[in-house]
Amino acid sequence: MKHGIAIFSSLILAMSIQVSSAADKGDTCPISGKKAKEDIALNVNGKQVHFCCQDCPEKYEKKLKVKDEGPSKCPISGKPAKKDKRLLHVTSKMTYFCCGNCPKKFADKQGFELTDGKPGKCPISGKPASKENFLVHNGEKVYFCCDKCPGKYLNRIHAKDNGPKKCPISGDKAKSGHKMIATLTKAVYFCCSDCQEKYVEKKIAQKD
Repeated sequence: MKHGIAIFSSLILAMSIQVSSAADKGDTCPISGKKAKEDIALNVNGKQVHFCCQDCPEKYEKKLKVKDEGPSKCPISGKPAKKDKRLLHVTSKMTYFCCGNCPKKFADKQGFELTDGKPGKCPISGKPASKENFLVHNGEKVYFCCDKCPGKYLNRIHAKDNGPKKCPISGDKAKSGHKMIATLTKAVYFCCSDCQEKYVEKKIAQKD
């Protein structure tokens, strides 16, 4: 479980739109930990995430449960989209529920598996984490060393938190005590590179 959460955390950090070219910075592949290559990459929120080999992008998308319905119409021009003009749009937000039963229903609907591992190292400070400080992210408990690190974690993954409103499962008023960070990823296709850039500017960059 510790290994799974470590991989999950590295993927979340790689999904941030602040990610620079891995090859330029000498970064490592978010799947294998090996040195990434310039010519093997995925466009994630308008930035290139690089990998060490051709197998890792598929593993990356599988881990993130990317929803991909294939190319249809370009969301900017309305013209037929092309397969090679593909972008992974990643969004993270705090989702609130009305009761303790709805998080599992939500997780099942999104394809998440609810897991409760043991505290390892805090993903923010690197210090030993405690059971008292945690957030649930895509069904997995992420533990922290103190009560300040969860907020830093939300900022790092650009997760929106608009407070409890309506439960996405029941439609009833949500409560602050029942919540989960949901990071959702969908593949978006475009007709050209210009439309892809416009989408990033309008739908992603302005909301960061």
